[in-house]
Amino acid sequence: MARILIIDDDELIRSGLSRCFGDLGHEVLTAHGLGQGIERARSGVDVIYLDLSLPDGDGHTAINELSAAPGGPEIIVLTGLRDNFGAQETLTSGAWDYIQKPATPSILKSSLASALKYREDKVATREPVPEFDAGSIIGDSPAINRAKQLMARAAESEASVLVLGETGVGKELAALAIHRNSSRRKGPFVIVDCSNLTESLLESVLYGHVKGAFTGAHGDHRGLVAEADTGTLFLDEVGELPPALQKSFLRVLQEHRFRPVGSGREQTSDFRLVAATNRDLEAMTRAGTFRPDLLFRLRTLEIPLPPLRDRDRDVTLLAEHFSQAASDRYRLSRKRLSKQFAKVVTAYTWPGNVRELGNVMEAAVIAAGHEPVIYPKHLPGNVRVSTLDKGKPRKQQSKPTPPPSDAPIQSYADYKSMRDRAYFQQLMDLCDFDIPRASRLSGLSIPSIYRHLALAGIPTRSAK
Repeated sequence: MARILIIDDDELIRSGLSRCFGDLGHEVLTAHGLGQGIERARSGVDVIYLDLSLPDGDGHTAINELSAAPGGPEIIVLTGLRDNFGAQETLTSGAWDYIQKPATPSILKSSLASALKYREDKVATREPVPEFDAGSIIGDSPAINRAKQLMARAAESEASVLVLGETGVGKELAALAIHRNSSRRKGPFVIVDCSNLTESLLESVLYGHVKGAFTGAHGDHRGLVAEADTGTLFLDEVGELPPALQKSFLRVLQEHRFRPVGSGREQTSDFRLVAATNRDLEAMTRAGTFRPDLLFRLRTLEIPLPPLRDRDRDVTLLAEHFSQAASDRYRLSRKRLSKQFAKVVTAYTWPGNVRELGNVMEAAVIAAGHEPVIYPKHLPGNVRVSTLDKGKPRKQQSKPTPPPSDAPIQSYADYKSMRDRAYFQQLMDLCDFDIPRASRLSGLSIPSIYRHLALAGIPTRSAK
């Protein structure tokens, strides 16, 4: 029989589920909170019933860690929250099922039976898992380990992959790891940055051109789609792909045939596609700025990468790695991180993610010079200042008074436009109209920043 863990702060729920599963002959463990649940999961269990709202933590954030417990248990989420609150995030994280309270015994037993049958079949057909070379992806937190598992599965297939994540989380490294662990590892890994090219230039870069196709085309040019033959084509920031090119690239992706600019003959290329974006492509399809049929083709497999703020245990590990790399680059002796330094970098939220941490550590190594230990004084000022108000009680803010029920209400479009303008005006004021910095803070690409500023009527230069 199976070992089942129930993590719920409601004693009636715990006792009811214990009787239900105990009557089936299963061994049942219970926990009243997240900390106790994680500890008991380490003893090895088959299935975990997890409440999302726990007194000592959020069940959403623990799914990766619980899934990584000995035995790789299946997670079945139980929640009393209505309207499928958190269902998308929960199921995306790899949970087996999502059940709303109150649930009938038949629903609970059916979900358990299907999870156990899956585990039985998985064990019966399990083959040795090839070792996955993560390359430059550093970390062993549950969140990044979950992402590595998805990369390893993607590497075993030829399907298109869509890597999702904020700016600076390492989407290109993930794409490269998939390529290097795939059957195409001996082929080329070709990168196309869709955010840095105009529509006309991007078409030439992707498909190539023939001599005389346009002014300045003094000879034939082989495009990146052709260069990726037998290898992997990586489309970075695919959300910036112009609408006109989305249609043509959809055909290329379906048929692996393309026509260079100015040519009357089609060519073929046997490439595997990996794309990445920090944009919400679902929202873009609803807004009509991204083709839904292209999105369906891009995300045969989808890999979300966690932001650095969800990888607490990896921050110091990465900081040490970047410190050693910078020390070697500048021919300095390798340095230790002081306890105070580790405390500051762990408390910082890292809006620019791993990329920002790398830049900060390079600056800290330069500031430390030949000193053997890095202290908080060696950090850039914005990182140090950001931690000053941690732990200070915030002033109670009065709740806004709702408008009278008979008061006129503005349209959603007008409200959204007003809020967008307020957001981007505040962003520009904070960054002093430094667009690259605004991109890092907001998580939007530089072209997106310019587009939103234009829509909001905000000039791209300060009026000082």
